[in-house]
Amino acid sequence: METTLRGVGVSHGVAVGQVRHMGTAALEPPAKQVPADEAPKEQARARRAVDAVAADLVARGNLAGGEAQAVLEAQALMAQDPELLADVERRIAVGSTAERAVYDALSAYRSLLAGAGEYLAGRVADLDDVRNRIVARLLGVPMPGVPDSDEPYVLIARDLAPADTALLDPSLVLGFVTEEGGPTSHSAILARAMGVPAVVALAGATELAEGVEIAVDGSSGEVFVEPGAELRARLAAEAEARRAALA
Repeated sequence: METTLRGVGVSHGVAVGQVRHMGTAALEPPAKQVPADEAPKEQARARRAVDAVAADLVARGNLAGGEAQAVLEAQALMAQDPELLADVERRIAVGSTAERAVYDALSAYRSLLAGAGEYLAGRVADLDDVRNRIVARLLGVPMPGVPDSDEPYVLIARDLAPADTALLDPSLVLGFVTEEGGPTSHSAILARAMGVPAVVALAGATELAEGVEIAVDGSSGEVFVEPGAELRARLAAEAEARRAALA
């Protein structure tokens, strides 16, 4: 049955395709205590993981180029922020494991960003991604990523991190829909750079069923679930009219 959902349109255009979900990370490590004499070893583990993640982000940026490169290099600097690293080491010194210290330190900073105005709040997804990548490396588990698909799709996520969106294949990704984010989030910036429609801040986006067909209107912020032929024709006509007006 045709249903209309409303979010915030942040990248113009119309896309119709099947839903594919971004993999999600459940990476909160257990709160275990380590003996004081193991603290230096845990601190060294944390530093190695941070450096490895920062290097990986820079490498991804070099491959992506352009605006995405600048975004990923900024994220690498975030990973190596001296104050964050000092907080991680302090937490390890009082008994946390490396992975728990990273999780807690970056989560505390996340709370500060979330309440610091729209622009800084838009960096929360970047910080979450840095945290999850470092914790995943420390735990020895892979980071979830973009869907493995040979067919074009509309990508659905709670939010999108630069390291994931920077290397998306524009020939496969028809558009983005996220449950969080705003006009200044990197999901929005990179969608515009890729030239694909995007809708953010769509309540319930992650509850859309895998494989269901949706139409995304990145101008109005509307997402139509199981669009009918009449709606498809109207959206196509509106998209063509917008293109003609910009020509």
